[in-house]
Amino acid sequence: MIRTDKPRRRSPAANTAVRNTHGAPFQPGAAAVRLASEDVAARFASSTYNPKTRTVIAVLSVGARVPRFGAFEELSIATDAIDLRRVALGQVRLLDSHDRSSVDAILGVVTDAWIEGGKLLGRIQFSETDAGRNAEGMVARGEVSAISVGYRVNVWTRVGIENDVEIWRADEWELLEASLVSVPADADALIRSAQTTLNTHLKGNQMDQDEVIENSNNEDTRERSARSPQNDGARQAMSDREVREAYDIAERAGIPLDFVRQHVDSGTTMADFRNRVFERLADNANRTRTNSARGDETFENPDFLSRSIVDALYSKMTGNAPTGAAVEMAGRSMLEMGAMILQSRGERVSWANRVTLADRILSRSMNSTSDFPNLLTLAGNRVLADAYQIAQTPLKQLARRRTAVDFRPVSLLRLSEAPRLEKVLQNGEVKHGSRVEAKEGFAVDTYAKIFAITRQAIINDNLGAFGETAGDFGRAAASTEADLIAGLLLANGGDGADLNDGNPVYSTARGNKAAAGAAITVASLGAGRKVLRDATDIDGITPLNVTPRHLVVGSAKETEAEQVLHELSAVQVDEVNPFAGKLTLHVEPRLTGNSWRLFADPGQLATLVIAYLAGREGPQIDLQQGWDVLGVEFRAVLDFGCAMQDWRGTYLNPGA
Repeated sequence: MIRTDKPRRRSPAANTAVRNTHGAPFQPGAAAVRLASEDVAARFASSTYNPKTRTVIAVLSVGARVPRFGAFEELSIATDAIDLRRVALGQVRLLDSHDRSSVDAILGVVTDAWIEGGKLLGRIQFSETDAGRNAEGMVARGEVSAISVGYRVNVWTRVGIENDVEIWRADEWELLEASLVSVPADADALIRSAQTTLNTHLKGNQMDQDEVIENSNNEDTRERSARSPQNDGARQAMSDREVREAYDIAERAGIPLDFVRQHVDSGTTMADFRNRVFERLADNANRTRTNSARGDETFENPDFLSRSIVDALYSKMTGNAPTGAAVEMAGRSMLEMGAMILQSRGERVSWANRVTLADRILSRSMNSTSDFPNLLTLAGNRVLADAYQIAQTPLKQLARRRTAVDFRPVSLLRLSEAPRLEKVLQNGEVKHGSRVEAKEGFAVDTYAKIFAITRQAIINDNLGAFGETAGDFGRAAASTEADLIAGLLLANGGDGADLNDGNPVYSTARGNKAAAGAAITVASLGAGRKVLRDATDIDGITPLNVTPRHLVVGSAKETEAEQVLHELSAVQVDEVNPFAGKLTLHVEPRLTGNSWRLFADPGQLATLVIAYLAGREGPQIDLQQGWDVLGVEFRAVLDFGCAMQDWRGTYLNPGA
């Protein structure tokens, strides 16, 4: 049963704003694309290719009803419905798979467009580029025939509801671009169906064709009807008996009933309809074989759909331009994307109650990783990771990384250098050696905060707040790590945290702290370097010959450090800067005052060690179904630990 009504939605750019369609799944003014797999009649007709003009005629669209956003979408194919002004201006390009990000993807231009026999046709001229000539050859040889259009709808009209699914028709829309796409389709049949119309348009001829029409008395009558662009589509429809038979064939073949409606409405004969059914079944079988071999990169593939939605959500959160299939998702709301996920699982979607739909979208399946909340989490983790990477403290470059398998204390056992090898005497006795050990320890702790996204945010498409929150938590996680690491250096009045021997990392007794503070000069850096070079191992005997690689200062000493490390063109030997290009400067504003520190490369001798829980390096976003809120709760979690491991690879000068 179909109920008809006529609410309309017009874009803000239109002259009159009509907004009595609250709750509609379609947003006016947003760009969209119609895939070749949806509008199966949209094809190139290779027989119309003209090698002299390098042009071909394509059926751009027949406006067929296709599922979209949990409803049905139709395009009105009429002169007063389609805005073709861009065609006249030469602004409707032929692209490679809707790639609008590069001029290299332009394959040609639509030079003319017109409506004929209920179809939108267009003449396409290929570009004088390698890509254009390659596309031209593929079309001319019939290797590629599928075409897809990009368009912007300004006025939507709800024309009815069928089986609780709304039907919306684009009554005012603008053609933006056409794309050559590699979608397997029933090309021969569609080219044949367009052949008469296309050749008539090109040559102006009229073709006679015998048709068998069943009259109301079930008597077959043979008549001849002249077909031309003016009377094409005036063919007698199937009889009632044949219509019932067509629906029965479609049901047994597993073909959507909308397929039958299209052919009944277009006047397809019963014989032609059977041929179309067989060709569709053959095409589906071929597509299944192709997809099993290489994977189906269409929205009918749940994995591909999930990846595209994650990319689109990430683009919406960050403001970055979408790429690939995410371009087609960019204009869709969270509610629309969630509805597509439900449909991909075979669930029925109704837009009658948006709150109920939002609740279904936010619910999670126990055995599915492609639910909308999970996809939202994946996109949020990408935003969080971006912000986390940018905000990281340079102090982490001084540390050696470890992985903790659980939250129990981690022991840091350090052995002295292996004993020197001794000459083996004639009797062949090899003596045992011993190694001294030092032990430190720490544990990984958990740092977390909870935030939520409500169903109101889903309905209102308020994704910006979620993206900003994810970014804020990424920066907060980096700040937490920086506070903890800097806290180790600032403990005990700047002398560093206590080690296992009960003494701080830096002390004059250890010899790695200057007795008096000094500004950063070549002389003071030389003194610090000598301390590290002369450091001995745990046994107190073996020289380590530690090489300083990092100079760490607070913001108060940044300029002074840059001046000292700058390489100058020296005239005298004593003017040469021996540290130019040998020390990497790190500025951490948490290190206040005039003090400065030297560190060895952690690969040689690590002073600091940091650790993450296994499988969770850096902050992560987890989710659970909301209980305190009507929506989904997200938890930003950081499992992190840090400690001072050794004092021999660092030097402190209190500064001046």
